[in-house]
Amino acid sequence: MKTRAGVFAAIFLAGSLAYSAQEVKVLKLPAAGVDKLEIDCGAGFLKVHGVEGLDSIEVNAEIRADGVGQEKMNKFIQDHVKLTLENRGGRAVLTSAVKENILSFSRDAVIDLTVRIPKKMDLRVDDGSGAIDIGDIIGNLDIEDGSGEMRIENIQGGLKIDDGSGSIELRGITGDVAIDDGSGSLTVVDVGGSLTIDDGSGDIDIDGVGKDLILEETGSGGLHFRNVKGQVTK
Repeated sequence: MKTRAGVFAAIFLAGSLAYSAQEVKVLKLPAAGVDKLEIDCGAGFLKVHGVEGLDSIEVNAEIRADGVGQEKMNKFIQDHVKLTLENRGGRAVLTSAVKENILSFSRDAVIDLTVRIPKKMDLRVDDGSGAIDIGDIIGNLDIEDGSGEMRIENIQGGLKIDDGSGSIELRGITGDVAIDDGSGSLTVVDVGGSLTIDDGSGDIDIDGVGKDLILEETGSGGLHFRNVKGQVTK
C-alpha cells in the first residue's frame, strides 16, 4: 500500500508541474512631474529602455506560475502577486513581487518586466534575480542586483552597480561608473568618466575609459585594460 501511495503521489506531482499558467498585466503612469523611476522586483527578467518623446511610464508584466491551471491564475495573482506602479511625490515606484513559499512541491512563479520610460529620467533598480537589460537613458542609474546577467548600454549619466553574481556587460556610459561585483565576468566598453571596480572573481575586460581607472580589488580571474586616458590605480 505504501508503494502504491508513493506511485500515485509521484504521478500527481509530475502532472501538477507539467503545466504552467501565464497572464499579462499592463500598467501605465503619466510621466508629467516625474524625474525618477524606482523599481523593486523579484524573480524574472527586467528590461528597461528610454523612448524619445514618450510622455508616460509603460510596464508590460508577464506573470508565469508553474503548476497553476489557467482557470486559477486570476485567483493566484489576486492572492499572491504584488504589482503596482504609482507616483510618490515626483518619484515613480514600480513594485513587482511574488510571495515566497506559497506553492507546494517547490513550484516556481516569476514576473518578467518590460518597461518603457521617457528618455530623460533617473533610474534606480533593486532586483532579486534574473537577467537585466537597460539602455537609452539620459540620467543616472543605480542598480542593486542579486543574481543574473546584466547588459547596460547608452547611458548619458553616472552608473553605480552593486551585484552579487552573474556576468556584466557595459557599453557607452558617459559619466562615472562604480562597480561592486561578487562573481562573474565583467566587460566594460567606452566609459566617459572614471571607472572604479571592486570585484570578487571573474575575468575583467576594459576598453576605453575617459578618466581614471581605479581597481580597488580584482580577486581571481584575468584582467585586461586598454585605452585608459587617466591614471590607473591598483
